[in-house]
Parts: sequence; C-alpha cells; structure tokens
Amino acid sequence: MTQSKKVLSSILVATTIIAGVAPQVAPIGVSAAGTSATTASVAAITELRSLNAMTLQIKFDGTLPAADVADSNLDAIKEHFEFSGGLSIVNVPRLKSGSTDTYIVPVTIQNPGQTYTLSYKGGATQTFTGSNVKVGIRDTNQVTSDTFELESFQADGTVDYANIIAAYAGGRGDQAFVVDDDNRNAAGQALQVISSLRDRSVTLTGSNGDIYTANYVPFTQASDRRQAPKFRLPAGETLTPGVTYTVTSNWATIANPTFTARAMAPLTIDSAEFVDATSFKLTLAADPGMDLLAGRSVVLKGTDGSELTASYRFSSRQGATGTFDVTGGGTLNEAIAYEIVPQNNWAATTDVTLGQKAAYKIESLNAMTLQIIFPEALSADEVADSNLDAIKKNFVFSDGLSIVNVPRLKSGSKSTYIVPVTVQEPGKTYTLSYKGTPVETFVGSSAKINMRDSAQVTNDTFEIESFQADGVVDYANIIAAYAGGRGDQAFVIDDDNRDASGKQFQVISSLRDRSVTLTGTNGDVYTANYVPFTQASDRRQAPKFRLPVGEKLTPGVTYTITSDWADVANASFTAKEIAPLVIAKAEAIDTKSFELTLAKDPGMDLLAGRQVELESADGTTLVAQYRYSSRQGTTGIFDLVSGELAKDTVYTITPLNDWATATNVTLGEAATAPGVTDPDKQPDKGVVVTPEKGNNNKPTPPAVTDSQNTPSVTDTQATKSENAKDLPKTGDTMPIIPMTAGLGAILTAVYMLLKRKFTKLED
Repeated sequence: MTQSKKVLSSILVATTIIAGVAPQVAPIGVSAAGTSATTASVAAITELRSLNAMTLQIKFDGTLPAADVADSNLDAIKEHFEFSGGLSIVNVPRLKSGSTDTYIVPVTIQNPGQTYTLSYKGGATQTFTGSNVKVGIRDTNQVTSDTFELESFQADGTVDYANIIAAYAGGRGDQAFVVDDDNRNAAGQALQVISSLRDRSVTLTGSNGDIYTANYVPFTQASDRRQAPKFRLPAGETLTPGVTYTVTSNWATIANPTFTARAMAPLTIDSAEFVDATSFKLTLAADPGMDLLAGRSVVLKGTDGSELTASYRFSSRQGATGTFDVTGGGTLNEAIAYEIVPQNNWAATTDVTLGQKAAYKIESLNAMTLQIIFPEALSADEVADSNLDAIKKNFVFSDGLSIVNVPRLKSGSKSTYIVPVTVQEPGKTYTLSYKGTPVETFVGSSAKINMRDSAQVTNDTFEIESFQADGVVDYANIIAAYAGGRGDQAFVIDDDNRDASGKQFQVISSLRDRSVTLTGTNGDVYTANYVPFTQASDRRQAPKFRLPVGEKLTPGVTYTITSDWADVANASFTAKEIAPLVIAKAEAIDTKSFELTLAKDPGMDLLAGRQVELESADGTTLVAQYRYSSRQGTTGIFDLVSGELAKDTVYTITPLNDWATATNVTLGEAATAPGVTDPDKQPDKGVVVTPEKGNNNKPTPPAVTDSQNTPSVTDTQATKSENAKDLPKTGDTMPIIPMTAGLGAILTAVYMLLKRKFTKLED
C-alpha cells in the first residue's frame, strides 16, 4: 500500500470515529451530490514473520472484524489467505493479548527455506521464508491404552498460544500473560509459540516394528494447567504392553521421545444424567486428573430399540464429570432408559444407564407376544384368569395395543412373563406403563409364528399345526401355571428362549380372540376364529379355527389360510365332506351339567366350542355348552348356559349347527306311579275309619288339623266330584280319610272297599 493511500485510510477512519456514526448506504433516489458515502477498507498486512514450522505472526493495519476471526466461519476465513506452495491456515487467526493488530496464525507445515507468498483478501502480496524451527517438547508419556501426550514447559522457553491470546485470556486465570511482538514476556524471556494443533499428527514407531500416525486430540494442548497435548492411535488400535515407542514429528523436537507401553485399565463410568434433549452429563468413578474424555464417544441403546451416538463436548470436564452431546441430529427421550456403550473400549461397560432404570424390561418376541421381565414376581391377583378385565387395565399401552389374556410366568423363572397382546405394527415404537409406573418403550415385531401344516377336521373347522422340531413351542409347555399338567411335554427355556441344549424357540402365546383369513378358490372369504383351549391339546400344537355359525366348507374347493400373526408353510387344503360326530348317549351329572358320550373317540377335541339343545315334552328348551378340556376319550361334559334340568323330565338332545347327530338320544327319566302293596305288611301311619259290613252310612271324618293341606268337611263333595272318574264302577265311594293318615291308611281303605264289594257279591 502507498503512503498516500495509508494517509487517506487513516483520515477516513478518524472521520468516522469523530462523527460517531458508521458508514451509511445511500437510500435509493438520493443524488450522489447529497450523499457522503464511505466504503469500508480491506485490512492490510503490515508485517509478517514465520515463528516456527507451523506458526506465522501477522500484523495488520488494525483489528480484524469479528467475522474474520470467528471459529464458526473457518472455511470462509481460509479463503481470505491465499498462499503459494500449497500452504494454508489450519485455524482462525488469534489476536495476541495486549495487542490491537498482531495475530498468531497457525498454518500447515512449511518447507524450511522455501519462499512463500501471501495475499490477504486480494490485497498486496507479502513474501516470507519457510521456518526450520521446530517447537521444543520435553517429555512424552502414555496416558491410556491408545493415547499418549507430549509435554512442554514455559521454563524451557515454550508457551502454548492459549496463554497469550486475547480470545482465551478471560478463562485462563493466572496462566494468561502478555508477550511483545518479539514474543518476550515481561521478564524479557523469549518464548517459542505453539499455535493451534488442530489437524496435527506425529509418527509413533514401536520396537516391534509397528508404525502409527497418531492424531492430535482436540482441545487438549493447554488443558488441566499443563501444556500436554494428547495424541491417539487410529480407532481400534492399542499400544502393546512392553513395547518401546518413539515419537517423531515435522513440527516438534522432543527431548525425551520414547516411552515403554504398559497395560492400563479403562476408565469406569459411574453415572449419567440428562441435561436436555441433546446432551447429558457422564460421571467417571474417579477424576482422571486430565482430560481423558476428550475425543471420546458412546453409543446409547434405548429400551425402545433406538440407537444414538454421543460425543464428548470438548473442555467440558469438571473433575470426574463431562458433558456429551448427541450427534447426527438425534434427540434423547427422557421417558426411556439408555444403555451406555463406550466406543473403542475407552471405558468399561457397566450396568449404568442414562435415565431411570427400567421398572421392567420389555422384549417383543413376535407380532402377538411380549416377554416382560418384572423386578419381582407378580401377585396372584395380577395373573388370575378370573381377574382378566382388571388385569387389562394394569397394562396401559400406546397406539391401541392391549393384552388379550393374563401374563404367564415362565417355568424356572422368578419374574419373566409371557404376555399375549393384540397384533403389533412392525417397526412401530410402543410405550407401556404398568400400574402407573414410568413408561417403557419397545418396537413392534415383524416376526410371525412359523406354522407348518393345515388340515380340515370337520365340515366347518380346520387346524394349523406347528412343531418343536421347527423351533416353535406353545406357551402351555413352558409356563409355570400349566407345568404340573403337561407331564413330559413341560420344559424350561431361558430369557433368550433357548432350551437346555441351546435350541432357540419361537413362542406361541395365548390364541384367545385370534383369527385367520380363509380364502377359497370359489371366491369365498371367511374370518375363522380360534376355538378356545385347542392350541396345545391332545399332545399336539394344532389350534382349531372355525367358520362363522352356519357356514361350511365346500367339498372340492381349495382353501388358503393367511394371517397377520402366523406364516403357514403348507397353507392350503382341499375341502371334503366329513360325516358329523355321532352322539351315543347322555347322562346327567347334576341339575346344571351332564356327560355326553360319542359313538367313538374322535382322537382330538372336536367337542370344543360345541352346543346342544335340550327339549322336554312340554316344549321347554335349554342350551348346553361343552366344558372346555373336559373330554376323556369319547366323553365330554356339557354345562347349561342358563336354567336347570327338571326332575322326572326327559329331554331330547339336538346338536346345534349340525356338528353331530343324536338319533333317539335323550337325557333324564319320566316319573313312575307307585305300586299297591299289602296293607297288612305296612305300618299304620294315620287314622283309618273302617265301615262295618252292611253299613251304608258314611263315616264321620276326624277333626281337620291343617287347613291348607287337608280338605275340610265342606270340601267333601268337591273332592268326591273331582275323583269320580277314578272310583270303582260299583258306585261305591272312597271312605273319607284325613290327609295326615299316610299311605298305609289309604291302602288299607282301598283294601276294605274291595272287601266290602266282594262281600256284597257273595250276598
């Protein structure tokens, strides 16, 4: 810049300061003559020197604007500096403390003796010679299994630029001081300046022949009141204990460049707590004394199946605690817990979680089955079949999900339960709060149960069958509630659903309220509903499904089964005409139930879900339902849906919906009339009036003792009239006998009447 231009610039600056206003842009329409427009000048370099192989000191003609030294603007700032020879800046210029115009500028490594040129923002070209000076470093030390440090000391004439720049002065405390343009302190000591080590590296050579490029760990060059920048091996590499390593560099001379590696235990994470939606604090078990968190990352595995990565926020450590920030635009959910997994083993994996530890652990086993591990076993009320409606309210799911049957404790487990739910949407994140506890999350499973075969079993019913050989087990065989009744079919699987031999199993949970779709080649489409208690009966895993009431399979039509909870390998069958079952007899058990016996054993529970109608002679009808799982061979128990069986009544049995025939099969017996016996052999139980021979006078009845149960004298004629048709044809009337006389007296009276008749005939 010429002297006249310098003077003009100074005058413009002075004018602006004196006026107390910034230069203004003239508004549109204002004439040039009426506008005193001022154009901001471009900063000019007045002095440039190379301090060492990686550091320039540049004096400008004034203080640079904030935008030209902002960390966030580095890419644009790099373009301001146009070097020759491929040189470039590596970090923003930093104004020296106590100065208004002199900056420390870190650059890529210069070639000693090479002449370089620099133009700042298109200004005049400056020339300088590459320095052969390297920064003096005293020691090198291992600090973790993959990290070491290089330490310098001001006593040796080396200062980190963090201590002498204005940007950091406020945070350096008594470490901050001023050096002049010749980089001498107040005592006159000349100091070498370590500029930014961003993107710097050193070479590490082991006595075993290993050679590594170790990269600088950001923000460690002047932390913990030391000038001890850290360098780290490539990800996954570690120092080999017992091997001696030597550090070499194109920017530093190291007085003690070697160290012998030793085994070092990883750091231990003690706790973690949320800060906000994108950050959290992580606390180590002990203060490491230096920033060993720098450059470290963790993976967060959420209980909902999500996975996030978080990196340490440089220079955030306070003792044992440092702040980590989620990367990649992810966010934390404080409603769930995250497992913390240190990347590259810089810290030991522990049971520490971010967020409240789960009150229970949820895993979706398949589209209709959850496995939930509770802290302790649930109470009897929380798993009782009779309490299902209340239990459903204990499980509060999101997105309309709900349980369909009670939780079942797995055999051999203390608190792991199989929980059947409505069909989940694959990949959808669900939440569950159990009895008001904090919500836990899980992801809907896309897994369907692997069923092997399908087969027709009646004209309206078919089955789909799975096999343990295929790695599928019905929950009836692995839950504690049924273990006692399953015999040798019962066994134990662990929380990973593996048996004692390590075989993995899919678990079929309760099929209550499940259905499948049946599509025929004739275009018929049916929703077939599960027949309760058939999913693990007759020592088979072959649940039955039934068409809607009144519908039947059409012989010759091929039907295909599809489902949102099962994949059926052999999903098609061709229907055939199957004869209905034959009911052979029925026998009452009590007034509410009876046994029904088939003509032959069907070999499977084909009575399940069936009903019969009972009709008496007077037209009264009752309906009875099969008692699930009651079949023993050919016999099953049926219970009345309502009402009771009447005594001395015969019922005709009719199977509803033609599932069976019942030809001349009845239930119950009609009442039978009592027989007449010799009164001489019966004890007298009442008063008997015996007429004398030839005496046609009627006997006088005894006094009435029960006005409601015994006819009075005035009722005699009515009684006589009502019973006239039952009297002997001789015209004789029955002697009047008190109702309290008893059966013996009545029979005696009949005997005496007959005797008198025959006496008359003899006369």
